[in-house]
Amino acid sequence: MIVTGKGGAGRSAITAALALNAARRGRRVLALAMTDRSGLAGHLGMRDIGYAPQRIRPGLHIAAVSPPAALEEYLRLRLRVPMLGPATRAFRLLADTVPGIRETVVAGKAVYEAFRGQWDVVVADGPPIGQVAGFLRAPATIESLVPSGVVREQAAWMRECLVASGLVIASLPEELAALETRALLDALEPEPPVEIAAVAVNRVLEPLEGVGPGQGRVAEAALHHRRLVAAQAQWIDPEDITLPFVFGRHTPAEVAEVIADVWGSA
Repeated sequence: MIVTGKGGAGRSAITAALALNAARRGRRVLALAMTDRSGLAGHLGMRDIGYAPQRIRPGLHIAAVSPPAALEEYLRLRLRVPMLGPATRAFRLLADTVPGIRETVVAGKAVYEAFRGQWDVVVADGPPIGQVAGFLRAPATIESLVPSGVVREQAAWMRECLVASGLVIASLPEELAALETRALLDALEPEPPVEIAAVAVNRVLEPLEGVGPGQGRVAEAALHHRRLVAAQAQWIDPEDITLPFVFGRHTPAEVAEVIADVWGSA
């Protein structure tokens, strides 16, 4: 499962929450940072994470994609290319110049981990919403550029694996985030490279209960809250999963635990 979303929408928090929720249900889970590793690390209580999967708690591991390391692994395991020599240098140059290859290598790490049998669930903290379509369509781009051979075969295999995966879009109950989410859904609709698993609207205010009309600051605060709830409601689709605005002083790891609780009961 790949999580994308607008910057600041809680992409890493939702990735961590999905991983926590799956681990609670007894699954073998890998939480994987595809781009920025610091966000996912913080939401799972880690200072830093490396390329090799690291155990956090029973059933839950964490790792980060390093493009150079992913390229070397791809060459060694998938293409059977030696680690040193002209062939490796030539492929690295190709990855820097041909559209789709670098994205395919990064996305390929997530696909490789998901389908190699060690994990029941792989949850990837993916690229931001403006870049994710290019990542998802990169294998098809390689197929169209390479007429034959093992690279094309690997790209075709990766494209088929992505179709069997799911995309979670992290959004906010705000105009810009809602419009960007809709634009991505429209862009992926003609030939979706991946199944849309969910749109998760984060930081949603809950309606106030038990606060009647009155005067003073409390009444003003209640009225302001109701107006904010009404303003948010227009950007939430009935099929969206709504996640609460977590008030108070909470660490990123605590926020992820709260979201995992909500997701588990959704």
